[in-house]
Amino acid sequence: MDQEIEIPSFFLCPISLDIMKDPVIVSTGITYDRDSIEKWLFTGKKNSCPVTKQVITETDLTPNHTLRRLIQSWCSLNASHGIETIPTPKPPISKSEIERLIKDSSSSHKNQVKYLKRLRQIVTENNTNTRCLEAAEVPEFLANIISNLVGTSSSLNDISNILENRFDSSRSLMDEALSLLYHLDASETARKSLLNNKKVTNIVKTLTKIMQRGIYESRTYATLLLKKILEVADPMQIILLERDLFNEVVQILHDQISHKATKSAMQILMIICPWGRNRHKAVEAGAVSMIIELLLDESF
Repeated sequence: MDQEIEIPSFFLCPISLDIMKDPVIVSTGITYDRDSIEKWLFTGKKNSCPVTKQVITETDLTPNHTLRRLIQSWCSLNASHGIETIPTPKPPISKSEIERLIKDSSSSHKNQVKYLKRLRQIVTENNTNTRCLEAAEVPEFLANIISNLVGTSSSLNDISNILENRFDSSRSLMDEALSLLYHLDASETARKSLLNNKKVTNIVKTLTKIMQRGIYESRTYATLLLKKILEVADPMQIILLERDLFNEVVQILHDQISHKATKSAMQILMIICPWGRNRHKAVEAGAVSMIIELLLDESF
């Protein structure tokens, strides 16, 4: 970039100090680049305006179209000096659009797989879309799909058949739902809602059942999700965890289906063992000997 070109100060994001590509206004009236303020609010979990220090009462971000057009025009005029042009950002998806996708997906497993793939694409576009999916209760929708598939199976063999049959529509739906629920990276509030929602079958028991059977992808996602869920559980919920969970966590450690799953299983034990009689449950499940084996294994 040519050093003689002075960038107007109001083109710069107060957080990143870079030229704003997608300027948005927060409730305090200050404009920020969307990516920077979303990271500040949702990843950094801060609720105050970085400039004014006032509380941001509304998390909805209003696009500053006038400023964006000014920035785009200025960048185009100075392109010969090394200034990069800024494309018009794709608008975030609306809650109503997501709700329509969910409604349209209800007719069959094949339709649900197709629409879940579309939802996964939406998640990857920007952080605002992730928040919209949460607002439309997509985490609960996905948890219901997973719970219903597991709940309609009368035995572990039935669950195994769903999870192991690569060409079965139920298996494809289960995979998509598990993958999307994990990559959605739900907020603490959304995860607590999953844990406490009476409309959703016990999510911990459901994930434990999936960990018992199936190919490594399903078991891996179930383990990663279980860790995320237990991170926000209350002490009493952790104390009341059943022995099956401990057995399956230790089995994941034994099978070493993936490095991520092994690491998450270890983290699960760290989360749950300090509470109640969970240390005894872990010992009875064989956790101590399994951890010693892992420590002695150089490949871990």
